[in-house]
Amino acid sequence: MASSLIASALPEDDLEQARSLLGMPIRVELWNHEATRDTIRHYAWGIGDDNPLYCEPDYAAKSRWKAIIAPPTFYFSVFDAVVAPGLPDVQWFYAGSDWVFYKPAFRGDQFTVKAEYTDARRVGGEKVKRMLLQTGTVEYFNQGGEKLAEVQSHCFRIPRPGATGALSYEPRAPHAYSRAELEEIQQAVLNEYRRGGNTLYFEDVAVGDVMPGTVRGPITLMDMTCYYAGAVGTSGYKSTKLKWKYNHWAHHAPEKLPNNYDPSYYAASVLPSIGHQDAKIAVSEIGMPGPYDNGPQRIGMIATCLTNWMGDDGFLREYSVRLHLPVIFGDTTYTKGEVTGKRMEGSRGLIEVRVWAENQLGQKTASGTALIELPTRLNISAHA
Repeated sequence: MASSLIASALPEDDLEQARSLLGMPIRVELWNHEATRDTIRHYAWGIGDDNPLYCEPDYAAKSRWKAIIAPPTFYFSVFDAVVAPGLPDVQWFYAGSDWVFYKPAFRGDQFTVKAEYTDARRVGGEKVKRMLLQTGTVEYFNQGGEKLAEVQSHCFRIPRPGATGALSYEPRAPHAYSRAELEEIQQAVLNEYRRGGNTLYFEDVAVGDVMPGTVRGPITLMDMTCYYAGAVGTSGYKSTKLKWKYNHWAHHAPEKLPNNYDPSYYAASVLPSIGHQDAKIAVSEIGMPGPYDNGPQRIGMIATCLTNWMGDDGFLREYSVRLHLPVIFGDTTYTKGEVTGKRMEGSRGLIEVRVWAENQLGQKTASGTALIELPTRLNISAHA
């Protein structure tokens, strides 16, 4: 097999090609069909979240939920929400997502997923003047037909190096940390704030309140492997026999494949996602500064900043994130948040938040917003 990815430029009628597929039926392949204690734990640990609410039955039984629940972004591990068909051999990059959550995924839930390819438009950026942004709408349901979550998921399509208009970051060596810097990172991780069962009430939150945040990194290949184990089997990662089967189907029976990607994704001798692991391919064949993180992985890590702050009694209602810069091996991600507003909506106390992530160089790698529902003392009094 060849050892490189094929590079294709965006055709002149790229938008017409992309939009011609809008509304096409999407065949979805699930990675986690069921929320078990272990599938939840593997995902949570993959984003560095060891909240016992997600893995300890005795602890979770004493919470408002009375059972283990999954982190909000666990749905990425059910189906990664990437819906970006067409344009063979044009690279996929995750751009961001807009989530609405209706209820948590509980231990024992079984999932069905509906996906639709809903939008495509031309965009431009500092590094790439012309690219496409494709959007899919994905809905997640439990065994009772209840909708658990819905996401608008966005993906850039950018030519690879060797094609006109390709992405081309300057290569960047992994960051070299001093012993003191590594000690500071370790202490931040070991002393990470998590509210847990200590209820945060709506009335006790003020605009301008700052969240303690989290520290994740320096990211390594092992971190990526742990995340993959819990989350991204639907992204084309297949082992040994299955790898060959999917490659064969891509060439001879594409109707057997999930079609959220173009079949060329599975036909490639080198998986387009291998840049998350292989430095040579990441730089020379994708155009990144080095092997880089997984977009949904970072979005999940940032969500922990929110769930740590709101505690076990809070509920993340809405969550939107845009990714700005790649996080490469050796980078450390610092997540931060701030309260920007609060309001009552009926009996619900809702907190508006802005959230973002920075690397060790002080560069903002992602930013977003969230809407968090907190218990109110008024409701507690009414039910006393």
